[in-house]
Amino acid sequence: MPDPYHVQVPTEDLADLTRALELLDSRADLNDRYRAMLQESLALLTERQIRLTQARGLAKRLMVLIKAAGPDFPDTLDETSRNTLTAGRSKADDLVFHPEET
Repeated sequence: MPDPYHVQVPTEDLADLTRALELLDSRADLNDRYRAMLQESLALLTERQIRLTQARGLAKRLMVLIKAAGPDFPDTLDETSRNTLTAGRSKADDLVFHPEET
């Protein structure tokens, strides 16, 4: 696998992450620290491309933000929103645990 620091990822390939982060932004009750992390993540996703290392960092942030939203957060969502969150979490898992396949 090439050096992930130099590998560029089109942010359009990270749409599931973006949608999950936007869902958390609109629906999760997060403190100011997590809200700032969320806003920084969404701002980074406005770029056309980012480094693979940045994409993996965003994936880890999504995992943290889902936990910060609380264990019952997915239960508060309708099915469509729950599917959005699941797709984002799945993409995050792929980036963190299987970056060579992304």
